[in-house]
Amino acid sequence: MGLKIRPCPSINPGCVSTNPRSSSFAFPLTIPANSSDNAIQRLKEAILETQKNAKIQILQDTPDGGQYLQAEFDGGFGRDVLEFLVKGDLVSYRCMATKVTYLYPFTTALGNSKGQEERMKKITDQLGWYAPSFEAMD
Repeated sequence: MGLKIRPCPSINPGCVSTNPRSSSFAFPLTIPANSSDNAIQRLKEAILETQKNAKIQILQDTPDGGQYLQAEFDGGFGRDVLEFLVKGDLVSYRCMATKVTYLYPFTTALGNSKGQEERMKKITDQLGWYAPSFEAMD
């Protein structure tokens, strides 16, 4: 049994995940054939180049032949976490804030609710990999 990217927790409205059970679903990234040999290294470099104060926390092989990468970096209210699972030519991921602050008495989270999507776009643009989206289907 291999690792899986988990869905976003319901208390984290800005989170984005490729897990289909996530309320903030995103499509997995597709790695071009010319990048498949060094995909995890390119992903690591893109994170370090595009994110503020980024640190790679975990980089390991998975039992089913994939590779898992977890990184932390500065977010709006503390450290944010990115998880990637590279298997074949697909990259699953989850991007979320570790701390979410709500404005009382409202149940609205402070900060940029599209921040994690924007973060993933920066990484994807840096890599030049294909990232399908619902907007592209229109």
